[in-house]
Amino acid sequence: MDCRTHHRVLQPGSPADPSLWSGRRRGQAAHPLGSLQDPEVPRRGVALPNRLRPRCSRCPSNSPAGVRDADARRHRSRSPHANPENWRIGPIRRHPGPHRHLPEVAPVFGLAFRFPTGRYHATPWGRNVNEADVAWPPEPWRILRALVACYWRKGDREHWSEGDLARLIDTLAEDLPVFHLPGGAIHSHTRHYMPVRKGKSESKTLVFDAFLHLPDGAEVHVLWQDITLTGNSLDLAKDLASGIGYLGRAESWTECRALTEAGCEPNCGPAELGFEGEPLRLLVPRSPSAYQLERTRLIARETARIQAAASSKRPPTKHALQTKLDRSFRAKGKGGADTLPESLVDALSLDTADLQNRKWNQPPAAYEAIYRRAPTVRPGVLPRSLGRPRNANSKPELPTVARYLLAGRPRPRVEDAIKIGEVMRAAALSKFGWRADEATGKRHPLAPWQISGRDRDGRPVHDPGHPAAFWLPEDADDDGWIDHVTVFIASGMDEEVRFGLDRVTRIWLTPRAERGNLSDDARIDEWRLALEGFGRPQDFDGSSRILAASRRWRSVTPFLASGHLKRHGYAGELRRLLKRRGIATEDVTVKELSEVSVSGTPRRALNFYRFRSRGREIQHDSRGSLLEIEFPRVVRGPLALGYASHFGLGMFGGEVG
Repeated sequence: MDCRTHHRVLQPGSPADPSLWSGRRRGQAAHPLGSLQDPEVPRRGVALPNRLRPRCSRCPSNSPAGVRDADARRHRSRSPHANPENWRIGPIRRHPGPHRHLPEVAPVFGLAFRFPTGRYHATPWGRNVNEADVAWPPEPWRILRALVACYWRKGDREHWSEGDLARLIDTLAEDLPVFHLPGGAIHSHTRHYMPVRKGKSESKTLVFDAFLHLPDGAEVHVLWQDITLTGNSLDLAKDLASGIGYLGRAESWTECRALTEAGCEPNCGPAELGFEGEPLRLLVPRSPSAYQLERTRLIARETARIQAAASSKRPPTKHALQTKLDRSFRAKGKGGADTLPESLVDALSLDTADLQNRKWNQPPAAYEAIYRRAPTVRPGVLPRSLGRPRNANSKPELPTVARYLLAGRPRPRVEDAIKIGEVMRAAALSKFGWRADEATGKRHPLAPWQISGRDRDGRPVHDPGHPAAFWLPEDADDDGWIDHVTVFIASGMDEEVRFGLDRVTRIWLTPRAERGNLSDDARIDEWRLALEGFGRPQDFDGSSRILAASRRWRSVTPFLASGHLKRHGYAGELRRLLKRRGIATEDVTVKELSEVSVSGTPRRALNFYRFRSRGREIQHDSRGSLLEIEFPRVVRGPLALGYASHFGLGMFGGEVG
């Protein structure tokens, strides 16, 4: 139908005359045209296609917010509607009832979040704030809790009942939303001392405030594609969305609005829907039925535990069993909340402190779903731009240092530095993928030689300058625990290397398996990594001992000879390796130390772990020594020499400042 036909004026008695659509009036014979022989004129009770249903040109039903019934008999009290000249053909929604506005229908419902300050603060569930992690995208579980909180804090409870809220939350929980995330997000953090009161005393603890910096005007779109909101549910959702003032932590000021159509293509969604990209886990709410099943399972498990713990001669009575069940799931303290309530909306309304009080490792009304995020919207890290301006014609210097903050509980000991160096390299190799050798079945890394330390044939890169990566764990605050990992590549980090290192976000240590199997109680230690930035060693002056510029250097980890010890001992071996690095050894003083101080505790070389977990390099020296070196002039770090120096052994620390 062209636009001229679409907007033609209806003539009385024509096939599209409104008086013919609903049959005859009371006491009036049916129009002869009102028969099934003419497909354009349905009989009474037969629905007319939308393309031929009328729309009043002078009725507010033309607006998107509502549609009125178009039967002329409903308009006979209003002269404009009774005039057929005002009737136009147009696609409207069919409504068989009396003259009234139809409730708006949202075929797709969504929320758009904009952060006026350009910062988004949110710590994922189960993470410590000092791990400097940010939940991105915002978890669906967090978003529904924001709607619930807005209802209880700002909602008009005289207009909207708790039942209206429950229906809205139950509907949204039935579907996994998809996201459209803005590009250009930057992961950053600040550090400050937080006063912590313990009784009458007060201590100051250094905390990390991690956040994402978003471009000006950027919006996060959250879309539920498979649900339809109508009537009260849609109006309530719009009302609550307009009242959300922050998302995540209170610093994340936000402006929120409801969406009724998808205006952009999602770039992050559930893996089960076919989304591709970087996998990540998001906390999503259970559907109402799934929550009831989980609640029943947890209650049955706890009931069985209580009955098994009771004496076989005197099983608990029904009342006693119910009392113990209630005590098991209720938060401790006076007036503690039930952490396993009957309804989903009540479960989403729980205070996080109540869930942590009962030591829930995960909210019972939520579970972790695998989402995939497009690489183009992954938060990046800006390098620190320090140093004097360069000549416009000169080539920019490639960064040689990538420094990470390591967080976890407990953090690894300085004595285990070589273990952290090895797993750090393995984590970086995994970001570049592997190539399988069909002949031998072995895997070969696809990482560039700067990361792997091997050429394309798998042979080690032998170069006296050691241009491949050093993986150097560090205890920057001298408390005995590793808190940073520094990657140093003397030949420079090109874009490919930086892209791979930027994706390293965690490392872990798995216990050695006995006879090929790990016991169920075997503990896997895992730590999070936050990239502080790329740069040159001088960019980190004052914050790192191993990157300092100093004349006097002292062992941080034991120095092991890379070959058989000669008659000059460790001092002679050290001078030999310094010469190979191109460092003059004239007037260099080397002194052996019996011990070094680790957080005020004297530690000998034998107190450190000094062995590779695997590798083809032969270890000639297993004892090692602690040394102090004094140069005639200032030497810039890092300084790592000897066996396994690429993985954290043989590290020396300079005098900071």
